[in-house]
Amino acid sequence: MVSARLKTYGIVVGIFVLGAGAGGGAGYAVAKKHVAEMLGDGPGAGEARRFEGLARQLDLSREQRDKVRAIMERHRDENRRATSAMFEKCGDELQAVRARADDEIRAVLNDAQKQRFNELMEKRKQRFGPMGGHRHKGDGRRD
Repeated sequence: MVSARLKTYGIVVGIFVLGAGAGGGAGYAVAKKHVAEMLGDGPGAGEARRFEGLARQLDLSREQRDKVRAIMERHRDENRRATSAMFEKCGDELQAVRARADDEIRAVLNDAQKQRFNELMEKRKQRFGPMGGHRHKGDGRRD
């Protein structure tokens, strides 16, 4: 027969374990959401990282944070357009270099290898876009 005191200790320990689990789970969920916002590829992820980095490195006050955030938001669309234009311009040259290299590679392959190479290049294009891992959307974000 288990004593009343031992039951009480068991209940207290059980409540503690459940509370710790619930608190840990909630903390994990909040942290995971914050990390996803900071490291994710969703809209504004790079801007959020930049803002958080500035706020931390410059030790901005709440008022300064609000002002800096407003400034960044005011310039967001222009910044995205300029970034996109930059990557598109640079991407043209990169695509031309890769096309020349691919043509040279095809020249040393037999017919079966060429077919497989073309399939691989098409998979790469479908997965990463024409820049092979460096595709950017119109808003300047990486895919």
